[in-house]
Amino acid sequence: MRLRSAKSVGFSEPNRPPSRGRRSVAQARLALLVMINIAQMWVLAAAVEAGLAHELEHLVPLSIASGLCFVISLTIFFWWKPVGLAKRKINEPKS
Repeated sequence: MRLRSAKSVGFSEPNRPPSRGRRSVAQARLALLVMINIAQMWVLAAAVEAGLAHELEHLVPLSIASGLCFVISLTIFFWWKPVGLAKRKINEPKS
């Protein structure tokens, strides 16, 4: 007996609107990204101000904080996805 491959589960159907849970996850990701980017702009403004005031001892911690904000933004953007986005076939067992 041969199994038919079914359509993948997720966003594959073009006319199906995203569920409320997926929209909530997307909105939460967007809110986190906005907050992290506002904090990074604040840190960069403080770094520019410290540089113009020739207070070089403040530049290293501010640069580290800005880099940390950048790394957190990248992880939120690339790796935090809703659970059901992995496309798997209905008839295939979970591995």
